[in-house]
Amino acid sequence: MKRTAAHKGTVLIVEDSQTLRQMTQMTLEERGYTVLTANDGVGALQALAETIPDIIVLDINLPDIDGFEVCKRVKADPRTRYVPVIMATGLGRSGFEVMSIESGADDFIAKPIDPLVLDARIEMVVRRMRRERFANALTGLPSNALTEERLGFLLARRKPFAVIFFDIDDFRAFNVRYGHARGDLLIRHVAEVVLEAVNFAECGDAFVGHLGGDDFVVTCDPEKAEEVARNAVAAFDSSVLDFYEDEDRESGGFVITDRTGEKKRFGPLALSAAVVPVVERFPTSVIELMDEGHDLLEYAKQQPGSFVAVERRGIGRG
Repeated sequence: MKRTAAHKGTVLIVEDSQTLRQMTQMTLEERGYTVLTANDGVGALQALAETIPDIIVLDINLPDIDGFEVCKRVKADPRTRYVPVIMATGLGRSGFEVMSIESGADDFIAKPIDPLVLDARIEMVVRRMRRERFANALTGLPSNALTEERLGFLLARRKPFAVIFFDIDDFRAFNVRYGHARGDLLIRHVAEVVLEAVNFAECGDAFVGHLGGDDFVVTCDPEKAEEVARNAVAAFDSSVLDFYEDEDRESGGFVITDRTGEKKRFGPLALSAAVVPVVERFPTSVIELMDEGHDLLEYAKQQPGSFVAVERRGIGRG
């Protein structure tokens, strides 16, 4: 693989057309990227098992697993959950956006791909990722690395604590309806809501991290965790419609048209929370703890409206 002195990052290209794959690889390598390639979904997942790239450029029309399913699996894996994915397709724009959002993609680009546009988008996403490694540029809160470091410290200390995971349901759909600038305002608002809930509960030695996008993590005293989660969710529910246009506020939601021309309704947005007390026995790793939290968060997201799921047994209890 070609590597230049001004290395921009590692890109995984998933494309079944050998011609397009080679052309994209050549273009990106000339611009300073290390490029990994795969010609189908299985190959992409195998490549990710060996190397975690800085970003994935993923075609939708693959010969085995379609790109949407590959993206879902990438986002479901704790190792690759925060690797940005750019979806590429020749499908119609409206349906492409909705399907990409639902699969968890971070950005999308239509074919034929302009190499300069792709380069600019990759640079933007990778730069944002590196900037947010220690402090999220949007909220100023600790990001992935510091959050994982904090969780590792708490596990090693082996004193009871609790973790709260927050996530906005259908946030990507909100971004499509209103744009990223409005989405950024909502993300900042969630950060403020969570911080206020932590301060109101007077949590000792609390930590609030922003993993990127709409994912937030709080660590605090086990006795205070549920109070923090419920106060944050209540504050979100009472204020989220302030970010809607009048017509959507009045109807309590918004509508997006999918690729078949069918209108799909979203809203009002909900905030899901998962409270995981860590007591008595402790997970063996941060990954195990994060998995517990995300499993519980997925349960919360399946419930109607905003929901606080609480692990009553306490993680690791015998």
